[in-house]
Amino acid sequence: MNILIVGLGEVGYHIAKVLSEAKHSVTAVDPDVAKIKRVGEVLDVQTLVGDGTLPRVLDEADASSMDLVLAVTNSDRSNMLTCLLARRMGAESAIVRVRDLEDYRNYRTLLRKNILFDEILSLEDLAAEEIAKIVRRNQAVALENFLEGQVTLRVLRLKEKSPMLGQPLKDIKLPGNVLVVATRRDGTTSIPDGAHEFQEDDEVYALGKPSTVEEFEAWVGTHRGRPRNVVIFGASRVAFHTARTLERHNIKIRLLADDREASRRLADSLSNTMVLDVDGIDTQAFKEEHVGKADVFVGASDVDERNLLSCQIAGKLGCPRTIALVSSSAYIDIYEEIGIDRAVSPRLLCSDAIMARVQAGKLRMLAMFDEGAAKVCHVRLAAGAALVGRQLCDAGFPKGCVVGAVQRGENATAEVLIPRGDQELREDDDLILFMLSAVEQRVFDLVEARG
Repeated sequence: MNILIVGLGEVGYHIAKVLSEAKHSVTAVDPDVAKIKRVGEVLDVQTLVGDGTLPRVLDEADASSMDLVLAVTNSDRSNMLTCLLARRMGAESAIVRVRDLEDYRNYRTLLRKNILFDEILSLEDLAAEEIAKIVRRNQAVALENFLEGQVTLRVLRLKEKSPMLGQPLKDIKLPGNVLVVATRRDGTTSIPDGAHEFQEDDEVYALGKPSTVEEFEAWVGTHRGRPRNVVIFGASRVAFHTARTLERHNIKIRLLADDREASRRLADSLSNTMVLDVDGIDTQAFKEEHVGKADVFVGASDVDERNLLSCQIAGKLGCPRTIALVSSSAYIDIYEEIGIDRAVSPRLLCSDAIMARVQAGKLRMLAMFDEGAAKVCHVRLAAGAALVGRQLCDAGFPKGCVVGAVQRGENATAEVLIPRGDQELREDDDLILFMLSAVEQRVFDLVEARG
């Protein structure tokens, strides 16, 4: 695969390293001579010193022949301009990195059609989603969120006396609008039919809206004391997005803002979060706010050292789980040594998301399970697709694939459906597909077929 990377910060460098090790043909562009020299000496990539927003530079980098352009500088505007120029020159696809999706959330269709990107990624949104996922995972074997958190997939292990044991799936009355999309037994993942009977220690993949999946988890019997009291330290955009994500899940949230002006904006924007002013890392204030009694503490300021120190203090005060937001890769390797449970790096999350796209195959992969034997993918039904107008039961999806969710419409009017067999598919529907990798080609052929 021919890939052009524009921007060699921590994200760009990490992507270039992984892609070159995977034997892709990589060209890297950056105006910083020192960054280009470092990459050229260490990695097996082609390099070019220059501004990736200039047509002359993109032409010299042979953008027209690229299978994928990754615009990952620290500037949203530069990334969008790079994407537009490269795509107009003939690049097959492009991914744009932005700092905060909030500025673009209601304009994705407009931007996609005019800037011509295939995907837009935000470091802050990725970090907030990952932190929220860690907070909420609790007893689940795994947890993934899709469609901006409106759909959840949890992998739960069935214990003795679970109401799902010893009876066919078709006879089980599942609580809420939840789909059991797969099961894993003895190291093998499969998609159950109506006759499938569950056994103790089976792993069950349950997909639905977050509240109904939590209800299902409690019914199954694995839901033991989910976090109800979370303290977030910091006034960053990651702190804001994390609080807003957790607000959907009936969790008591206190946000300790270390910036007085920002705290007022946060209080106005968050409906179910108590926002409190603190003067930096104030141990006495932490004690007064009973940080030690929180189920989870999140250090999410804009300063790595503050996040690590605040997590250490929260742990010393008795908080059982601590999560630190870190931008420097140097801290990723040491957080456990200083008593912190998890560290979340926005830059590494962004590079991982891009790598998932590069390695996904013909469908856009959102998550992978069982060492690649099963995956969750996203596809949008284009105008003229053969599936448009068909009911799901007549669509012809192979046995190893389940349509787990459908998003219809965009922006404020978007509706998320957990479909049944009589659900009719429409143009521009976004489908969340759970499938065994063995049937991926057949699924791709089906969704790409023209009517």
